[in-house]
Amino acid sequence: MSGEPDLARLLVCVVARELRDGEIVAFGLHAELLLAAALLAQRLHAPDLTIRHGLRVERGAEIGPAAWTAERTSRSHELVEYLESHDAVLDVANPSSPMRFCDVFLVGGLQIDREGSTNLIGIKGAGGRLAVRGPGSIGTTSIGTLARHVILFSTEHTTRRFVETVDYVSVPGWRRRAAAGLVGGPTLCVTPLAVMDFADGRMRLRSVHPHTTAAEVRRRTGFPLPADPVPLTPPPTPAESAALEIVDPFDRLAGVDLRPDGGAL
Repeated sequence: MSGEPDLARLLVCVVARELRDGEIVAFGLHAELLLAAALLAQRLHAPDLTIRHGLRVERGAEIGPAAWTAERTSRSHELVEYLESHDAVLDVANPSSPMRFCDVFLVGGLQIDREGSTNLIGIKGAGGRLAVRGPGSIGTTSIGTLARHVILFSTEHTTRRFVETVDYVSVPGWRRRAAAGLVGGPTLCVTPLAVMDFADGRMRLRSVHPHTTAAEVRRRTGFPLPADPVPLTPPPTPAESAALEIVDPFDRLAGVDLRPDGGAL
């Protein structure tokens, strides 16, 4: 399903519908879908949604090329309103600070488990030794801990990605947060096959996308999912589709790889 714009736009709409007016949202690099979701929410129902560093849809922010390319067909990189020094981030990203770093954190992982913990560190092989090294948690642990809500996102849906228990913890899920005295936890998980939410700290199916079935989702998930009847994910509305033409004028979303198997042969 690489380059399937309808699926990419569906996932953007799913995430955008979860973002509320007045919230602060943060996400990492290489996150075209998540930036599109935030800009879409700003345009349709959350004009006072704050994207970290000040990107705003009414100022012309749009989905642009990757930051590490020389292509400059988008002006979004020129519209960042502010930068934060390391010390300033530490002042804000502090549980005792009256300021909020973010309300919603959008994040993925090499592994995601049934309680919503993520792993960006690596995957263990035989004998418990590290077999696959990831990029590392970077700042996701701190931000995920401080955020009021965490929305998980994955561009693939396989048993290697969705596991019973992560090998290492980057962003803690429900049980680990409770053990550390933290309130809340992950609220949603969006993949190329389905939307999942949480009940009693465990992941469950909320909807499946029109091109798949609940049976396929369960087969590709490394832990049990409740067997209740599952509706289809609502498609983009006419208003959402029209707004996406403004948010993504260069059709960057069509290039996002959303093959459920991650492109494995």
